[in-house]
Amino acid sequence: MSYLEANKLMNILIAEDDAATRKMVAECMKKKGFNVFEASNGIEAFTSMIDQQINIAVLDWMLPGMTGIEVCRKIRKKMETSYVFIIMLTAKTEKNELLEGFEAGVDEYITKPVNFQELIARIKVGKRIVELEQKLKEKQKELSVNNERKNQFIGIAAHDLRNPVISIRGFSELLLKDSKDLTEEQREFLHIIHSTSRNMLAMINDLLDISRIESGKLKISQKQGSLNKLIIERIRLLSLQATKKHITIHKELSNTPEILFDPQRLGQAVDNLISNAIKFAPIGSSVYLNLHQDENTVKFSVSDEGPGIPAEEQHLLFSEFHRLSIQPTAGETSTGLGLAIAKKIIEAHDGFIEFESQEGLGSTFSLSLPISRKINEV
Repeated sequence: MSYLEANKLMNILIAEDDAATRKMVAECMKKKGFNVFEASNGIEAFTSMIDQQINIAVLDWMLPGMTGIEVCRKIRKKMETSYVFIIMLTAKTEKNELLEGFEAGVDEYITKPVNFQELIARIKVGKRIVELEQKLKEKQKELSVNNERKNQFIGIAAHDLRNPVISIRGFSELLLKDSKDLTEEQREFLHIIHSTSRNMLAMINDLLDISRIESGKLKISQKQGSLNKLIIERIRLLSLQATKKHITIHKELSNTPEILFDPQRLGQAVDNLISNAIKFAPIGSSVYLNLHQDENTVKFSVSDEGPGIPAEEQHLLFSEFHRLSIQPTAGETSTGLGLAIAKKIIEAHDGFIEFESQEGLGSTFSLSLPISRKINEV
């Protein structure tokens, strides 16, 4: 593609109230092969930038009706998803005035009278930036399509795997209950089958959840309830996991106000924080749980005495399918999706999750939820 042909793909606006200057700049740009639009005032410039899908705008600062700076501010606010490279023509040279333009969204300045070689050079820069932005948008669209395909595949695969794994877990459990005629070795094999199928089912459920979340299909059903009671229930369900590793759970749970939440989904997030602490805590150590009111929020935190998270890996904590270098202390399994799911669930409750960790000194994960809020959906 020739230079002129490439320029024909670019829409350029020349907004200048002086007709002679506007015509000279417009003719210069037409010779370079650009699709040129003209405006004599700020209102025309703003309308043209929206209606004609302008890529590069050359605006005079002192346009009548609406100044070039006002046009710039409005267009940046209006066209958040479509980038326009803006060059401001001005006789102003004061630093504070130029800074005002940059804060409004101006990309480049050219002082009057216009030097056409300088203008062409600035437009070439703008053209490269606009082309890069267009390529980035194409890549983002492609990634979005691929991500949706990935979510569909994960959802279908996980759904198809779930039923047979449930059957394996159920039948192995029945056989274990009636195992008097089995040898010790056969019973041991059944225990392995049952334990492995339980772990597989947990992984499959995580895959289904992340697929629903990414596709915007995970719904939450909320009602007023006690976070204190929910946490006590989850501790009871996870106590066996802690006992097996001789881990002591220390609780400091205040009676906080009732809040609006989905018991199943928030319980899932709480489970993740507590079970993660148990997984990575050394055998014979302690895990500390704290619940209290902090102004207009309730805050629940889980602290462990584990290895901590390396500083260079902390940015990966809430991303999907990333496993860190630290390993569970008793060979426990994980999909690496738990924290990503927990974060989405907590954010769906208008809350947030945060952490503190220092290598060798353990980690603390905290979730905060507002006391008063409206019903929301993931």
